[in-house]
Amino acid sequence: MDIRKELQEDIDGETLNYCFSCGICTGGCPSAMMTDSRYNPRKILHRAVIEGKLEDDIWLCTNCYTCQERCPTKTKVADLISLMRRVYVKHNKIPRFIKPLVENLAACGFTQVIGDLENRRRERMGLPKMKHTREIRRIMEKTGGLYE
Repeated sequence: MDIRKELQEDIDGETLNYCFSCGICTGGCPSAMMTDSRYNPRKILHRAVIEGKLEDDIWLCTNCYTCQERCPTKTKVADLISLMRRVYVKHNKIPRFIKPLVENLAACGFTQVIGDLENRRRERMGLPKMKHTREIRRIMEKTGGLYE
């Protein structure tokens, strides 16, 4: 199936064609600033619409929603990036560099293992202790999110 058509048929893809490449999404994006512009939401949307391509740079989004909040055309940029990730996984499987995060999520409920060191640091900052949970694993098992 055509990637562009697949994106547009999803409920989150409704706003894909609203973008007129003003660049406001990229100008305020923390990931774009931190990656020396390797991550560029405007170019990612453009590439998806014009070329029908998804590349690995979609995984650099931190889902802060700054792009979406600032967009003058109300393009759901962050939601579209999440949709692109789902479509990417559907066609290419989960990227190798994401697999350890998914495994940690299934094992303890967080993308990073929270141990004694992290909990002592949290305690010093006046934060509550983090406990491992199996709830996320149950959700992942029911939704197929383990990508086994």
